[in-house]
Amino acid sequence: MKIKARYLSYMIKKENPVYGQLSAELSSISVKSIDAGDSSNVFRFTMENHWGTHIDCPGHFFEEGLKAADYPAETWFFKKPFILQLELKENEIISPEHIGLIPEGSDLLIIQSGFSHFRGTEKYSLYNPGFKPETGTWLRREYPCVRAVGFDFISLSPYQNRELGREAHRAFLDPRGINSPILIIEDMDLSGNLSNLFWVWVVPLRIEELDSAPCTVIGVFK
Repeated sequence: MKIKARYLSYMIKKENPVYGQLSAELSSISVKSIDAGDSSNVFRFTMENHWGTHIDCPGHFFEEGLKAADYPAETWFFKKPFILQLELKENEIISPEHIGLIPEGSDLLIIQSGFSHFRGTEKYSLYNPGFKPETGTWLRREYPCVRAVGFDFISLSPYQNRELGREAHRAFLDPRGINSPILIIEDMDLSGNLSNLFWVWVVPLRIEELDSAPCTVIGVFK
């Protein structure tokens, strides 16, 4: 079978749209430079772990929750992704009725909303869609095979209703909730045709003690 791969995550750039802010600057410092006479180039960089495409893990909202580096490698390999095309308006809140039926055995729910067209604008960072808390509870109860949800807007939490967003994060991530927590992949690059998506690999940056992590997401297509 001939396959091809494509990034479903954004490159981290000097300026990146973030939740509640049009952009945030990645700070990078040259530690060694060939131009300065060193044998190699080395950089030191600083950024927050929830910038760019990243995965939220239970440790984001629960002290006892697993963190990104706690998961075994097989966690990040999704063999049956389900693409839901769902046109969303600014500030729209996703309910179970938006999602409907999910094919049996699906392990990753990907919501392709088209909202990424606004990436880099205030609309993307300040007026993003989000999820109802009951959507997380419903997914965990009705579709326990779904291990993660990913989408093409800045956060699960609608910035204009942040308290609702906090409750929604807890519903998805609570380690004491029904069945297993559902991990959250925020700010994905879902532009283009995803109809032949076959597998998804999510590769988080594994750093000790971080609740969540920036990640590279690779889609494998038939």
